[in-house]
Amino acid sequence: MNSLKIPSFIPGPPGTGKTHKWLKNKYIEFLKKYPWDRIVILSHTNTAADEIVKAVNKLPELENIPDTNLQDQICTIHSYFKAEYLNIKKYEHEDHKVFCKENSGMNIIKKNISWDKHPLYEFISHAHGKGYDLTSEIELEKYWALCERSRYEGYRLQGPGGLLELKKKYDEYRDNEEHKRISFVDMIDNFRFKAAIPTDIDVLIVDEAQDCSKPQIAALQKAATNAKEFIFIGDADQTIHEYAGSDPEYFYQLANTEEAKANELTEGLRCGQTINKICRNIIAPVWKEYGRYSERTWTPTDVIGKSHYIPRLDQGCKAKDILINKILKTDETFLFTYRGNPTHKSVNTFLQDSGIDYKMVSGSAHVSREHFSCFKNWKTFMNGKVSKQQIKDYWKLMGSKVKVNGLGDVDKLKPLIDRDYNIQELIDAGYLKPEVKQFERLSQLLNHEGLSKNEKLIDKIPYINKVLNNGMDTTKKPRVQHDTIHKVKGLTFDNIIVDLSVWRPEPRNFEPVRLAYVAYSRGKIDCWTIGSSGPYSLAKIQNNWREILEL
Repeated sequence: MNSLKIPSFIPGPPGTGKTHKWLKNKYIEFLKKYPWDRIVILSHTNTAADEIVKAVNKLPELENIPDTNLQDQICTIHSYFKAEYLNIKKYEHEDHKVFCKENSGMNIIKKNISWDKHPLYEFISHAHGKGYDLTSEIELEKYWALCERSRYEGYRLQGPGGLLELKKKYDEYRDNEEHKRISFVDMIDNFRFKAAIPTDIDVLIVDEAQDCSKPQIAALQKAATNAKEFIFIGDADQTIHEYAGSDPEYFYQLANTEEAKANELTEGLRCGQTINKICRNIIAPVWKEYGRYSERTWTPTDVIGKSHYIPRLDQGCKAKDILINKILKTDETFLFTYRGNPTHKSVNTFLQDSGIDYKMVSGSAHVSREHFSCFKNWKTFMNGKVSKQQIKDYWKLMGSKVKVNGLGDVDKLKPLIDRDYNIQELIDAGYLKPEVKQFERLSQLLNHEGLSKNEKLIDKIPYINKVLNNGMDTTKKPRVQHDTIHKVKGLTFDNIIVDLSVWRPEPRNFEPVRLAYVAYSRGKIDCWTIGSSGPYSLAKIQNNWREILEL
């Protein structure tokens, strides 16, 4: 890796404008020197890449360039290497389904999980990220001996259904001429070892570079061989993917060069004074370990903010009351984050019991906007008028008890013109049975129908009523979200709530400290800390929480 081109590094703590300020300004500067189609900006997720495209696509220099063209130059690392240098189809969900049918052992996986989260693929990806030779059983045995095996639960390394056995079948399937597919791992290695050095890049910039694995760094260095500008943007202190091969030591070395020190971003644009101080308290051992980091500059915003401590989320306390009141009485955004499962269950329970509209960052709202609208507007439907679209939403919930036979599909409503209707008009037009009028509440109708397709919604009726009674605006996307620290990295919310619960021993390195640092630094104004209900505490904060949390 070190024999290849070394990037310039632009370090900056959380919320210092690395992406939305520095990157945009640098891009404008480069457009004056290089053609737009020779400037490549790469990130790790489609969401991040889309945000960068949005940040630059309004520039006058790009006014005639379609987003679809920009997305060839501003995209994920894997997409770029696949699109530019390979001509084989990517291994995707449908291929996974076929492979599962041929290999029943692959079915040991939770439902509704994307194919690349299957334990087999994660095992391969993580071993690859840490530099193990995937063609060597001995190498994979070494990784198995050292890895966190619970990540690949449900499998043994050897024997029928074992990971090595499955990997052999997986490789045979993908190499078959009929399928000929490549995985994310292949995209990196094929470029590293097979592709020619590109000559069409003047500038290569990698955002959130500290998330790169060792093979990815090597591939990027090769891609930048002929580039005039090669830049990594990131923060070594936010390296939280070590299990997948991210290398914090490499980025601490980059950050300690004189060039990086001169270019370091120091003005905090996100975290207020209280959150900034808590983050500095958390990361202090790391800064001390790496010398100059003990004097690292990271200024807070003018916001002061407050810190609160909740001993247990399932028990009442003043800090918890303050949190609920602020959620219900303001338009601010709130993020609950945590180390991992099963903490999400206690967060879900708290939000549902409190009647708070919410969603998972990586998922949809707990109750859809359409379903909230149906419950909220039922009385209007019964006694006044509602739109054709609202009627379509009701149609999906109603059954044969109230809909006229043969008119069950939403498509049957097409003859209706686009205007408001009252319920009697629909009865007179032969769409609904008169019996619908006996249901004063939508919940009565759903329970009366006993429809299996609405079973989950019926279970949510008490929660829906609480949210509506609390007066939350359910026409907009939820202001309250939750997810694991790994999933929320890069996001910004007005308020942050960090659950310290950890259910298994943490690594004996700085990874837990960096996780806590990333978690708290998502917030702008106030923060809440929830005491651990597990056997361990994130970064051992609970041991001296008053000192760390400035309470």
